[in-house]
Amino acid sequence: MRSKLTLMLASFLLLCINFSFGQEKTISGNVTDQNGLPLPGVSVVVVGTSSGTQTDFDGNYSISANVGQVLRFSYLGQRTVNMTVGASSAINVQMEEDAEALEEVVVVAYGTQSKDKIVQNVSIVGEEALENLVVTSPDQLLRGQAAGVNVVNTSGLLGTPTNIQIRGVNTINGGSQPLFVIDGVVLTDNSNGFLQGANNNRSANPFSFINPGDIESLTVLKDAGATALYGTRGANGVVLITTKKGKRGQDATVTINNFVQFTDIIDLPEVLTADEYRQFRTDVANIQDGTSLQPQDLGLGAIGDPGSDFVDLIGRTGFSQHTDISVRGGTENSSYFISGSFDDQESFAIGNDLTRWAFRLNLDTQATNWLRVGTNVGITNTVLNTIGTENNTFAPFTSALLTNPTFIPRDDQGNFVRSPNFIPNIEAVARLNTNETDNTRIIGSIFGEISLTPNLKFKSEFGVDRQTIGVRLRRADITFAGGDANFRAVTDDLYRVTNSLNYTNKFGKHSVSGLLLQEFEDRRRRQTQVDGVGFLSDGLTNVGSATTQTVSTTVGGTPTRTGSVITGYLSRISYDYDDKYLLELSGRFDRSSRLGDDNNTGTFWSVAGGWTLSNEKFMENVGWINFLSLRGSIGTAGNDRLIDNLSINRGNFLPLGLFGTGQFGGLAATNVNQPANPNLGFEETRTIDVGLRSSFFNNRVDFNVSYFKRNTTDLLFNVPIPEQTGDLDQSLNSGELENSGWEFELAADIIRSKDFNWNLRFNLNTLDNEVIAIESNEIDDQGRRFTDVGGGGVSRLREGSPLSNFFLVRAVGVNAQTGDFEWLDIDGNVTTTPNLNTDRVDVGKALPDFAGGFTHTINYKNLDLTAAFNYSVGNDIFVDGLRFIDGFDAIGGTINVRRQNLNFWRQPGDQAFLPSPASATANNANQLSTAQLFSGDYLRLNNLTVGYTLPNSIMDRLDFFSSVRFYGTATNLWTLKGDDLDGIDPENNDSGSPLALGQSFFTAPQARTFLIGLNVQF
Repeated sequence: MRSKLTLMLASFLLLCINFSFGQEKTISGNVTDQNGLPLPGVSVVVVGTSSGTQTDFDGNYSISANVGQVLRFSYLGQRTVNMTVGASSAINVQMEEDAEALEEVVVVAYGTQSKDKIVQNVSIVGEEALENLVVTSPDQLLRGQAAGVNVVNTSGLLGTPTNIQIRGVNTINGGSQPLFVIDGVVLTDNSNGFLQGANNNRSANPFSFINPGDIESLTVLKDAGATALYGTRGANGVVLITTKKGKRGQDATVTINNFVQFTDIIDLPEVLTADEYRQFRTDVANIQDGTSLQPQDLGLGAIGDPGSDFVDLIGRTGFSQHTDISVRGGTENSSYFISGSFDDQESFAIGNDLTRWAFRLNLDTQATNWLRVGTNVGITNTVLNTIGTENNTFAPFTSALLTNPTFIPRDDQGNFVRSPNFIPNIEAVARLNTNETDNTRIIGSIFGEISLTPNLKFKSEFGVDRQTIGVRLRRADITFAGGDANFRAVTDDLYRVTNSLNYTNKFGKHSVSGLLLQEFEDRRRRQTQVDGVGFLSDGLTNVGSATTQTVSTTVGGTPTRTGSVITGYLSRISYDYDDKYLLELSGRFDRSSRLGDDNNTGTFWSVAGGWTLSNEKFMENVGWINFLSLRGSIGTAGNDRLIDNLSINRGNFLPLGLFGTGQFGGLAATNVNQPANPNLGFEETRTIDVGLRSSFFNNRVDFNVSYFKRNTTDLLFNVPIPEQTGDLDQSLNSGELENSGWEFELAADIIRSKDFNWNLRFNLNTLDNEVIAIESNEIDDQGRRFTDVGGGGVSRLREGSPLSNFFLVRAVGVNAQTGDFEWLDIDGNVTTTPNLNTDRVDVGKALPDFAGGFTHTINYKNLDLTAAFNYSVGNDIFVDGLRFIDGFDAIGGTINVRRQNLNFWRQPGDQAFLPSPASATANNANQLSTAQLFSGDYLRLNNLTVGYTLPNSIMDRLDFFSSVRFYGTATNLWTLKGDDLDGIDPENNDSGSPLALGQSFFTAPQARTFLIGLNVQF
């Protein structure tokens, strides 16, 4: 009986199993929106499993499921739909708009706001604009993407900083960079000097510590309504970086992204080969001296002897690879985003590479019905091997262009030899010297939020930006007599604590919200440097192996211990009546230790208002306008980032009286290095901003326009003081600067169909910059105060002119009949003997008349293409290095020259680049003049990305994956510029100083990159 029962149960179980397997089938269908239009990219998931897919461009999907299982359909801006699998194999779904989800939220200062109700002027580079842009550094995501934001690389080398200007330049001697904030954590600006030695104590690129794949959006705060809440740090604008988060109730999504990249140079002057150089120097010498010398008579060897291409010797095709893995999702009460990434990058220059490990954890949990806690933390370790960038004989590209090409850097045995002149053996420098920065950085915060009432919340947050840095420099004996080394240990910390109350309420047609916040920010930096000389062998690389070692009490003039503190109190009140009339008031009180004891506080404020016309009754029948609003604001923000000529960190002590040791009459003495100035205060920028935001034709076209005017008063200005005080100048509050302009933004769906979509994003900004007043004892013939700035007087800071105004003698060129080089005097008369002081005039400016960018995004079925351009018009660039590689007698005729120099005058009628070597002007043709000044107009294709996503017909066979995309990207692929810029990059600018904008000196060129990659999700 028992055996029969067992047989019956087994047969029944087998029947159930067979029945269950028989119920698994393929479900297919179509998903549309509320208007019946196909919805591509809808997530279709079998609830409780890892099985999922997405709808194609026609809204079709196909997925395997069992009868009784639930299919979940989800899409941004639409209500989630659950459908139970029944007998039918076809399930069609029409989704509905989710009004709350469609209300786009924008990250602003200390919070978020609805995009439709924002009255501040912000530029947003959101997830939609970022998803198809593949970059290696986050600053590339801003280039050409936001109106009023100008992004210029200081060099094409890895790790070098980027100049970012928001609505022009608001300072002369203060810090000009915007404030960077990651997930609410303010980044420290005490990074100056991390790249030492041949890099002129440059700071590292703050963006090199962020994995671009972790970024969800970038918000640029521009007007006072947006920046006033940052008080003494907001005058130059604020860049808010928001990293990716999970979503509650969202199934886990794993993303793996991997690419490899190849890098080369896009622009470099072409200098002479060894034989060309021999012939050039010989021809010049024979014409000048009336001799018949041969190259070997000049010590250059004979024609046909070996030579060197030093650009080729220090250059290479860089190879890099990148991998990142992330998981995002959420439970009923929590959301999470976890990522890890690895980069191994080589630049186009030997000795310049970067390795980066990065980890990120973003958690948000509703612990109870009244308590929400979370953390956002990123940990990065970056090891940067760097080389000199410019204006230094240890900068490889500087010396590679200058070095005599007849010099052979190695002997017959392949050993490096010492250079015969002041330019070192640059191949040996690139291959033997070490300049390494090892930086471990933690940027993160932890917060707790308590719901005191349904409308009132209290939040406390602790944030940190902590860096531990080791900088190691070692120069070999062959490049620096005897060899030397140093090691610098730096800890740089920023700690931030905020406590806030946030109130929101809606009653009838009235909506009100308020914020009260207290903030404390403490920045500390400590550093020690050990120097060593005298090594038994170049194989001994550590400073501890030196026979003589010294510990520095200061590093490059910078104190070994420094810091600053800001204490702030702020509030914001927002009022909305009937979704039509908007008003926002904000204010902040700051106390900064960087300022003088008698003037270290500041009060900043803003008033902003808006009118949403599209919600008025008289607009109800205007169907082609979906959204239309007017807004305006006025307010103030400040700048306490004082920059001393020696170091940004000594800027923490500029109000104080500083003393140093010295001698007087053979006895120890104390010198006054800096007189005290207890009245030194912050710069204040007042901004007026008005604008219009609109959306038309079923939200297919968005158009925004703004006008702004910014006046910065009490400029932090280095003013000359009497020599007996022991210092050349002193920081005072003096002067006024004005920036004004228009900004235009356009986003349009040019074509929107089932298989083909074409989107355009375009922005343009104009800029007028004027120095209203400065402190100076020099007055020109029109009664305007001025001071000359730049090496040898390249530009002039003058009232009534732009900030970076080039002031030079005008070069005419070679007279075809006489062979003399000619210039114009101050009255416009031709001369061969210009006065480099009295014949200078206004000849150009570094700030453009207008600039911007545009991006085309095209999707055809599963193929996508993104082309991002940026441009600049109306600015000039001064290439100071040309004074050394143009002409006959630069540095005694011992260095190489550009190929253009072969074209020198020989007989009447010659249209020549250089005068006759026998001319009295021969040795002056390369003197400081407009011969080194060029139009900086350009249009650049800075990013071209082509991708292909596998269709659902293939993905259905790959149950484990939900998306597979192959892509290729090229950066800096093509540039339209003037013919005279051959070998010169119009974007390069070797200085972040506001007084040296548009100037370069053998700046390492931009990199051109090609990469291929794979992105998979499951």
